[in-house]
Amino acid sequence: DGHTMAEDYSNNKQRKFHEKEAFVTGHDGTTPHEILLLCLIVPVGLHLYCRLVSWLDALRHHGHRRAGRHSSGSLDGTAIEFASMLVPMLLVQTSLLPNLAGPVVLMAGMLAFASCLHRQAKRTVQGLQQSTQEKSCDQEQQMNMDRPLFLSIHRGSVYLLTTIAILAVDFPIFPRRFCKTETVGYGWMDLGAASFIIIAGWTSASTSTSKYSSLSSIRKLLKKCTPLLFLGLIRLATNKGLEYQEHVSEYGVHWNFFFTLCFVEGFMVFWKGFKSQFSPDALGKGRQERRGLVVDLPLDFLFALGLMIPYQMYLTIGGGQDFIENGERRCHGGTPYPWLCGAFVANREGILGVFGYLSLRLISEDVARYCLWPHSTILRTIQSKKDDNMTETALHNTLSTFRQRRMSIMVVLLWTIHFALVYRMEIPTSRRSTNVSFILWALAHNLTILLCIHSVIIRSAFSEFGSDISTRFTPKLLHAANKFGLAVFLTSNIMTGLVNLSVDTLHSSDAEALVVLSIYLTLVCGGAFLLATASK
Repeated sequence: DGHTMAEDYSNNKQRKFHEKEAFVTGHDGTTPHEILLLCLIVPVGLHLYCRLVSWLDALRHHGHRRAGRHSSGSLDGTAIEFASMLVPMLLVQTSLLPNLAGPVVLMAGMLAFASCLHRQAKRTVQGLQQSTQEKSCDQEQQMNMDRPLFLSIHRGSVYLLTTIAILAVDFPIFPRRFCKTETVGYGWMDLGAASFIIIAGWTSASTSTSKYSSLSSIRKLLKKCTPLLFLGLIRLATNKGLEYQEHVSEYGVHWNFFFTLCFVEGFMVFWKGFKSQFSPDALGKGRQERRGLVVDLPLDFLFALGLMIPYQMYLTIGGGQDFIENGERRCHGGTPYPWLCGAFVANREGILGVFGYLSLRLISEDVARYCLWPHSTILRTIQSKKDDNMTETALHNTLSTFRQRRMSIMVVLLWTIHFALVYRMEIPTSRRSTNVSFILWALAHNLTILLCIHSVIIRSAFSEFGSDISTRFTPKLLHAANKFGLAVFLTSNIMTGLVNLSVDTLHSSDAEALVVLSIYLTLVCGGAFLLATASK
């Protein structure tokens, strides 16, 4: 009897494992337009948050109360942020909002409510808007070249959207069309890894290419890659040890995103060391004149082309796409290094995907230099206006206009090239092979959302808060997620495993799933907020 019970338990465990594995695999995705629409919940929620904070300020001003820093640093501001931004982020990833109509109605309602709040605030305190418009721009947050507010908000939102998705996907409440695509197509969850790579490139592009020494390169390599390699090994051990359901077609049998990120970041250390030899600081005056062309060339973009063109030719002409999608997971006899061959074919998605993700990282850096980080011309313009005693508000407008125009141009260009590749050259978007259509889609999507967030910052938040934007407007939960992104990602992965071990997610009702996801999101955000508070 004991043997029979043990056997039944083992069979039941295997049955549940295969059920969950089938539940998250074999999906075709949705359209890029729906995914873009759903992600617009971030700038829309940000706009509503801005109006809510402004409305509360107006009420306090009208009541002649002492205007405290209520919005971002206190509990009521955090609750406002959770309700106006994080709850909508959760709702758009559920079947409670059917098809496109549900998210559209939700966002339209949020915008209408924000408009009502704005009118009410203006009626409550007539002079408040004029006084805030006269305030100067917060130089630290808006003129900061290293960590502008709009980029921090976008990065934090990517972490939190991904945090929600990695647990929600295990519940039926998560629409199956949002799952990772099996072969080609557009999936909501396809964007997670690519978005991390893109944001890393945008942030890295702001740093100068000072001269690297061999010793400093090794230190940077160890600092960046050791934690990622360690996390990748832990992820591999826990997935195999706990028999957690895996999407094998995502990265392969043993590979995971931490290994991909380790290779990308490790290569970028050496690549930046090579580029530093051609930086203005590393070249003498005469050599700068002779090699000025090399200094000004978009080396990252050119190198990405050198990687992506032959890789895409291998996928399209050399049978690489078919091998990735349909190849066997083991090698036949007769190969000279059977263990090496076996490791490659078992993890071909992850290994070959490094070419695509590395190209994406390189292109992202040059896109950021064009759109986000002012080059010498705009910096000279800003400096000349400073010399003319122009106000910080005017300087902020100059920089914002520059970024807005450049991002708009690049968004149109990226989407145009992407759809030309898909419909004219018939190269379908494939997350599994990380092909050229996929990396251009991921970049176009992220830059579109960043453009919308930037528009909200300069048109809503800055006009409302002026010089107090960094202390009164900054969403603290998103700021905490941005600052402690790795901790948020690790916590969410651990909690996802615990939930799957303790809850029958596959047969949970929508109400049960919503409760679990809400508690999970609250705990993850609460942990990040406590870390941010303790680090001050």
